[in-house]
Amino acid sequence: MTYLVAAIGGAILVLYLAGLIALYWLQGRLVYPGERSTVAQPLDFDQRFVWVSVVTADGLGLACRYCPPQVNTSLCVLLLHGNGEDLRNRSVIAERLVDEGYGVLQVEYRGFAGNPGRPSEQGLYADGRAALDLMESAGVPVVIHGYSLGSGVAVHLAAERRCAGLILEAPFTSIVAVAKTRLPWLPVERLTMDRYDSLSKIGHVHVPLLIYGGDEDRVIPPSHFEQLHAAANSPRQLVVIPGAGHVDVWECGGERHVLEFLRQLARKV
Repeated sequence: MTYLVAAIGGAILVLYLAGLIALYWLQGRLVYPGERSTVAQPLDFDQRFVWVSVVTADGLGLACRYCPPQVNTSLCVLLLHGNGEDLRNRSVIAERLVDEGYGVLQVEYRGFAGNPGRPSEQGLYADGRAALDLMESAGVPVVIHGYSLGSGVAVHLAAERRCAGLILEAPFTSIVAVAKTRLPWLPVERLTMDRYDSLSKIGHVHVPLLIYGGDEDRVIPPSHFEQLHAAANSPRQLVVIPGAGHVDVWECGGERHVLEFLRQLARKV
């Protein structure tokens, strides 16, 4: 019996260690499942947009989709998509914003949709900075909109660069906090390399903020939205949309709140 207990305990320990190793080595695939997923520049894109190359500080040329604002005084929105997406997934939002007269830059991350490089936390920050550089050169106020993984990039950019406003769709407090809800039995705080710790950074953001997400989000617990909102500076707004999950927040009511937020900003800049 003692031998059997020891064997079972040993097997459990081996499986646990194997899980630790797998999590450490495969976390890139878990955080960036959209890496090298699709080909850039689908043919069905709105012809109001043009393809531009954004060059990062480390020399990568990223294919991005851009439409300038229709009026000189209009805002320009930087759209940062989620980890399993490419530009097509945000095209409905981008085109709706253009319908309203706003400019839009959809930045595609390194390693995604045919772009060179490999994604990483610091790499995506560099991608976002390069996109902001391009938008700022146009001389129009910039609003940063980040969805899911993109929210982590958006908070970092808004904390270190000037912008007119920040919009976070289905944001997380940190990658570590998300991982803990999925893998509570593993020491994810010690293993996670790319952390995107938005909760520690959002207090450094000093522009109007809109956070919106669904109350049925099964990927990012809605408590993350509330924690970010509580830690943020005013003016800030939290909208939790009934019946919305992780991928349908815009369609379930987020559109109305985003457009109203942008209208209010446009009147002030």
